[in-house]
Amino acid sequence: MASKRVAIALLLVLSGCGGLRMERYLRQQEDDWPTFARGATRTAVASSQVTPPLTLAWEQDVTAGVGNGSPVIVDSVVFVTNLRGELYAIAARTGRVIGWVGLGDAIQGSPVVDGSTVFMALSNTRESLVAYDLFEGKVRWKKNFGDIETSPLLYDQHLYIGNISGQFFCVHRGSGDEVWKFELPANKTLKGIRSSAAADSGTVVFGADDGWIFALRSGSGALLWKFNTGAPVSASPLIDGGMVIVGNRSGEVIALARSTGSLLWRCDTRESIVANAVPAGECVVVGTLAGTALGLRTRDGQQLWRTSLSGPISAGGAVAGTTVFVGTLRKQIYALDAGSGRVIWNESADGRIRTSPAAAFGHLYIATDEHSVLAYREAAQ
Repeated sequence: MASKRVAIALLLVLSGCGGLRMERYLRQQEDDWPTFARGATRTAVASSQVTPPLTLAWEQDVTAGVGNGSPVIVDSVVFVTNLRGELYAIAARTGRVIGWVGLGDAIQGSPVVDGSTVFMALSNTRESLVAYDLFEGKVRWKKNFGDIETSPLLYDQHLYIGNISGQFFCVHRGSGDEVWKFELPANKTLKGIRSSAAADSGTVVFGADDGWIFALRSGSGALLWKFNTGAPVSASPLIDGGMVIVGNRSGEVIALARSTGSLLWRCDTRESIVANAVPAGECVVVGTLAGTALGLRTRDGQQLWRTSLSGPISAGGAVAGTTVFVGTLRKQIYALDAGSGRVIWNESADGRIRTSPAAAFGHLYIATDEHSVLAYREAAQ
């Protein structure tokens, strides 16, 4: 594997900024995972079961570590961005690199694929929101919205992103022009936004470093409600069944009514949380930086199970049928039974896992900070 990586790295150096052009328009399929946590509500629930035990189907080197988002999959193509500002397209079933292109500096979050356009947010660069046309093989537009460390949200033909200075934007999908802007109230210390937004029923929700959760009207940016959690919120909110559920860095998981922001329940795990929660059966599953996965009953927040894993969990899971997949910073991938939290499969990876998995086409896809994208399939296949 080391010699393979050297060869790939040399090829990329010799070829400059690479090239990525699809021979046909992408067609979205039922199994696709086109954005972070699969959709606007950030549920990360696959359309079909992926049943452990799993076996490695392929491994591909993307020459740089992957940030806090996840791989995305559209029309049997896996799209991955890395911390060198590159976008890779990889054949989902074989691992063959279709192409790649350099777009700027670090890309921390997931891309969003819509039709044959990929939208990406960048940090440490002047033009921080990019639309790339896969069919034409060129950048459609680039715009400056400050340093962005989150995954863009595509909702009702608009993009929603927050930056590390505490500004939140609605952006026109086609032109990249600003539609409206919201700034964190009284943000004199430039507290930022590192929580990827979620949306449902005309409401866009995100957390901020100042500990507040904000809900804005998607069409106008008007503040609908806000809630102070008491500690920084880096996790993306989950919207499920009319509830907004999110954890904060002090270890509280908080459930609010989506329409009003009223508190429904809160659970103090006493372990810092930066990973997004995912719904699985009658519970939501959330991982902590202390290495614990918890199943909390969705209706009231009561702890149903608690499982200690090998290392810190900094990214949310992926749900496929009755299984929750999650990775840790100690290079482990786990499959948990959603009903009991029991570990039913685990595998070592070649690097720390800071990204959420994605599940599609009977495969599990996950990236590591050692340049690798891994694809697992059911062992019985």
